[in-house]
Amino acid sequence: MSRDDEPADRTAGDDPDGEPELDFDEATADLDVDGTGDPVASDPSFDRSVGELDTNPPPEYVIEGLSGQRDPTASEREQYRRRFGRLRTFFRSRPGEYASYQRVLNQARIGRSYDEYLADAATYAGLAGLLGAVVGVGLAVAFARAGLFGAVRDTVGLGGVAVFLSNYRVLFGSLVVVLLGAVSFALGTWLLARYYPRAQVVTRTQKIDTTLPHVIVYMYALSHGGASLSSVVRSVAEAESTYGETAKEFDAIVRDLDVFGNDLTTAIENARNVTPSDNLEQFLDDLLSVLESGGQVTPFLEDEARGYLEEAMDAQEDFLETLSILSEVFIVSFVAAPLFLVVILVVISLVGGQTLTQLSALVYLVMPIGMAAFLVLVDTLSEPFTQQGSVPAPERVLDAADVAFDPDDERFAAYRRTRRYDRLRSLASAPLRPVRSNPTYVLALSVPAALGVGAFAVAAGLADLSVAAMTARPFENTLWLVVVPLVVATTPLSYYYERRTRIESSLARRLPDTLNILSSANKMGIGLTEGLGLVVRSTSGVVANELRKVRNDIVWNHSTSDALLGFGARTRVPQLARTSRLLAEGLESTGDLSRVLAIAAEDSRARYKLERARTREMSSYIAIVVIGYLVYLVVVLMLDANYLTPIAEAAEQQAEYGGGIESPLTFTDVPVDTYRTLFFHSAVIQGFGSGLLAGKLADNRLLTGLKFGLALVIVATVAFAFI
Repeated sequence: MSRDDEPADRTAGDDPDGEPELDFDEATADLDVDGTGDPVASDPSFDRSVGELDTNPPPEYVIEGLSGQRDPTASEREQYRRRFGRLRTFFRSRPGEYASYQRVLNQARIGRSYDEYLADAATYAGLAGLLGAVVGVGLAVAFARAGLFGAVRDTVGLGGVAVFLSNYRVLFGSLVVVLLGAVSFALGTWLLARYYPRAQVVTRTQKIDTTLPHVIVYMYALSHGGASLSSVVRSVAEAESTYGETAKEFDAIVRDLDVFGNDLTTAIENARNVTPSDNLEQFLDDLLSVLESGGQVTPFLEDEARGYLEEAMDAQEDFLETLSILSEVFIVSFVAAPLFLVVILVVISLVGGQTLTQLSALVYLVMPIGMAAFLVLVDTLSEPFTQQGSVPAPERVLDAADVAFDPDDERFAAYRRTRRYDRLRSLASAPLRPVRSNPTYVLALSVPAALGVGAFAVAAGLADLSVAAMTARPFENTLWLVVVPLVVATTPLSYYYERRTRIESSLARRLPDTLNILSSANKMGIGLTEGLGLVVRSTSGVVANELRKVRNDIVWNHSTSDALLGFGARTRVPQLARTSRLLAEGLESTGDLSRVLAIAAEDSRARYKLERARTREMSSYIAIVVIGYLVYLVVVLMLDANYLTPIAEAAEQQAEYGGGIESPLTFTDVPVDTYRTLFFHSAVIQGFGSGLLAGKLADNRLLTGLKFGLALVIVATVAFAFI
């Protein structure tokens, strides 16, 4: 009998031992198995670990809408306070208001009970409030010393109230500042902690929707090979490195089977009720319908794979429309608006206004910070659509039980010396191999080189670090202290990154055709190893090299599965990682090698088409970003040539004739060199930021924009060199 179905309170009485009995709910009294009268201490559910509460919560943690709930009685609240403290009891005693938050925590994969999480959030908010109060005290002291509280005057017609506030304006002003600091810090921390799980749910939903089509294809390949649905689900759950958040959802099904002993249908139904993704919920619901009706799972998975791939294409089209809007927003916000402000500020300076501070803030603060924030926004929106996934490299270590050797054997010592020699020779023959596999390693060499170039320029007198020298010789100092070091630091990174990207693109483009060739060869009776040999002999380049390694792995007595997984781990391309896992697991579950290869080819071709569609769609918007920057550069150059140069000449004439020229304007007061410096720096900042955005739009990778950014910076430098 559940706690909710039992009667309410019973009257207090004496137990058989003559001890007075506590007056609490009969359901709670039934849990008093040790005779202590403490229902909370004797309830096994309260001794569970935090992780267990995530999947098997006690009655107070049940999800609203899935089970009945009730508010605890007064005696239960007292027991809760003794057991958990007042703060957790506050949330725990209000299940109707807060218990639904448990579903959000479960969907976000935060293994904590709702009352514990909210109590910690309230504690952190209180500590943040104390920190805000300390910050407020510091600000109040600073404001008092600056005399900002002296602005309070009896100007609002409040009579004695205003006089009283004016007499104690420092005290009341300080209290207001401290209170605002404490409230803002505490409220911000509480809202951040409260809505963080919901943000995680949204992110997990998008990641699940991105990988779900590939998971269904993977399930179809295994099911086609004759694997049971339970084995297929377990295989997906074990592939977390490849399928990410979707694999975690299937892992919940496996835990439901193994830990709680539920049947497969019940486990799938429980996962369907908790998953944050509507697409996965619909898929599991359809799968349950097939299981309950006795239908065939393999044809169902084949149809679902096609349908979800089409939905993935539609989702990408919607995302590309969002990116197109963002590119237009970028042009308006960071090209047109700054250009308009620059022109206005320059015109104001012509009539005697002081606009250097505003223009400097625009160039050195607003533009770089705004561009960085915009790139973060694009990255955040693009993150769920970023292809992720990998496969672990198979272990190739020999087991001592299988290979008997004597550590004192001279042959073993010679073998170890040979291995060390081979590693040193490999490093000496290809010292840049680590850089080719991970291009960011080259920064360890290029950044010190860039700093060395700047130091050499200062030592040789080509540049000066002072602000006055930067204003007097803006082009030379910016060239040697900013442009040249930037080019030296980032050009090697861009080169090796583009080199690796070309290799990945070549593999992704040619892999579907290669798999189709292997599938056709297998239909004619040619095995996988012989088929790989045929492909290697008939092709060249990086694809042939990688397939040759796979073939050698198989020939040298390694399993086919390990050879394919090694291929996916070696290339470190998400698409190839999924394909290699699909082939490795599919070939182990079936003898129909041809069909598995065909399925893998269809999956890899579908993903490659998605990538190509994005490249085609975004190419026009990349051109818009680049053209927008070129327009900005041309206008700035025209301002420099047609405004700053005439003003400089007029200033020289005024200085030469000693004021003999009558003019309402004093051109000698216009800081021409400073404006020219700001124009050049704005062009450099704008060019590099626009280039990074173009790369982010191109293939959702920031490093792709390095080549665009460097090219635009060099164009700006050359343009300013000839004006």
